Amino acid sequence: MLVAFYPSYFKYFPAFKNNMYKYTHVHTIISVVWVLILICQPFLIVNKKYKWHKILGKSTYIIFPLWIVSFFPMMYNLFQRKMYYNLVFPIGDLIILIILYALAIKYRKVPSKHMRYMIATSLVLIDPIIGRIAFNNLPFGSLAMPIAYALMNGILLLLIWMDYKNKKDYSPYIHALICFILYHISYFLVYYII
Repeated sequence: MLVAFYPSYFKYFPAFKNNMYKYTHVHTIISVVWVLILICQPFLIVNKKYKWHKILGKSTYIIFPLWIVSFFPMMYNLFQRKMYYNLVFPIGDLIILIILYALAIKYRKVPSKHMRYMIATSLVLIDPIIGRIAFNNLPFGSLAMPIAYALMNGILLLLIWMDYKNKKDYSPYIHALICFILYHISYFLVYYII
């Protein structure tokens, strides 16, 4: 995250640019909190801190909706700047996050499914992070999103294969893969066909 967002955001910390969109700070803070939760939760499970895992999990009932709402001012900013094509990214991310998080909560009492849906939500972060790193460092910026999407789908295919090999229920990853593929198709339609 630091590498990806350094040129456009963290480089200006703590003063920041005067023309920086004010809602960017809100979205950034909530995004960082969400990532910290995703990092902490597996460690709490591994260390058998189930009570804390549950408390932190319940905090997402507030943090996740706030995170989702924080996307809307950013989308409005893109709309105002007539960057209509770029709306495919936050809209696609939002839809996938809402679907996968809702399924994770639905199966919160089925640990194997809950865990896999939550892992799948973390893959949404590859899009803005790897996409930006690739766009800023590759001679052909148009390769940024295909690289990010290939990585996302490749991780999901690897997770499906590992669960299949170990005779575990990989259906959450299949659902996630379908969501991601539909999103990626919409990106290619918006940028290369429409």
